[in-house]
Amino acid sequence: RNHIPYPVLDLNDPGATLTVRDRATAPRRTIARNRWRFSDAGHAEMRSGFEPGKIYEIVYRSKDPLLVGLGPAAIRDFISFLKHGGPQTLLAGERRYLKHAIGWGVSQSGRFLRTFLYYGFNADEQGRRVFDGVWTHVAGGGRGSFNHRFAQPSRDGHPHMNTFYPTDIFPFSAASQTDPETGLTDGILARALKANVAPKLFATNSSYEYWGRSASLIHTTIDGRRDLPPGDNERLYLLAGTQHGPGSFPPRRNGTQHLANPNDYRWALRALLPALVAWVKEGKEPPPSRIPLIARGELVPPDGIKFPRMAGVAVPARPQRAWRVDYGPRFRSEGIVTKEPPEVGKPFPVLVPQVDADGNEIAGIRLPCVAAPLGTYTGWNLRDPSIGAPEEIFSMVGSFFPFGRTRQERGKGDPRPTIAERYAGAEDYLARVRAAVQALAGEGYLLEADIPAIVEASRKEWDYSMKQ
Repeated sequence: RNHIPYPVLDLNDPGATLTVRDRATAPRRTIARNRWRFSDAGHAEMRSGFEPGKIYEIVYRSKDPLLVGLGPAAIRDFISFLKHGGPQTLLAGERRYLKHAIGWGVSQSGRFLRTFLYYGFNADEQGRRVFDGVWTHVAGGGRGSFNHRFAQPSRDGHPHMNTFYPTDIFPFSAASQTDPETGLTDGILARALKANVAPKLFATNSSYEYWGRSASLIHTTIDGRRDLPPGDNERLYLLAGTQHGPGSFPPRRNGTQHLANPNDYRWALRALLPALVAWVKEGKEPPPSRIPLIARGELVPPDGIKFPRMAGVAVPARPQRAWRVDYGPRFRSEGIVTKEPPEVGKPFPVLVPQVDADGNEIAGIRLPCVAAPLGTYTGWNLRDPSIGAPEEIFSMVGSFFPFGRTRQERGKGDPRPTIAERYAGAEDYLARVRAAVQALAGEGYLLEADIPAIVEASRKEWDYSMKQ
């Protein structure tokens, strides 16, 4: 992924091993040392070539690990400085300090903030709260390699890539829970709550995070059998029918079997930001959490999805899973990995949002694409056969399955009603869009000022859909 690796200590090290496996949980097959070599301190090559779609992994000795743990301390100290100043600074002299600070992180930086909170960095060196609010976006149940020896922050744990790195590891929820398998008790906010420095917490996730980042574990019990209600200072939101990054029309393919998901969820983020600010500054309650619940049948095991049977479309058989991973006895206490590859134990149960007869999710913040749909919007897509492993999930990209325009054009093997069977015409469709956005705006999930722009975007989507 074009990131800089830790350098190989000895290019001719006979103890370095290269393995290959078909998927994350498949057995590793060792490739003889004389069949491959290090071409330099950061690359390897094999005479016979590498096969697309396989997972190759090299375990080797390196040197000079970076002091990655300095990052959380630096952010802690800088934010504390902005709020409280220092003895010899312009800010201190002018007494112009920030009253509140909000941390916002997307994907990797969202996982960083979860890690930041977990390790207790939200208390500065004087024991004062650092961030008054923290918003983690599309971080799912993940943390990451931000504070251990030989850490690689870019390793992020997907269904078919970067698996078994210390990313999606216990604990997952803000509240402390006990893992019945290991006996460990912990929570993301355990240290912050103990020190009385817990922030107001927002977590927004796309549908992809439930399929590719174990997001259900942030609001279920560890055994996956019951809902775990968000805490009083916590709001959780599923952006229904979305992928990791905001989509856009027209939808395209890029290494995927299906069109990418074009659902643009940024409208909801624009409304939730002032809600978080008002919660932090004024104590004004934000919109309630919107997440799929086990008790309502909205959150189910992957094989319980009632996705419509469409020709040429298969629901992923192997979503990403979080595992009980043993990196050695020094990892939790000292941040030192002594088992590489790690020992992998039992997986944690991962659940995904249930869908309606169209395949669209029934819970969460249902933006117009889902509330008044022109197709089916999912958080998952599959790898194109040309890049190998076509049964595996393509990282971070969802799917779009457009409805047929008329009954005569409905594809064979597609049980979903067509656009003409759903709407009397463009104005009927746009009226349903307006009703959906007005309802969401009334509940605080969209801004009233954005309604005209959302309706206009929907009009363009209608025109696009009717011309295809």
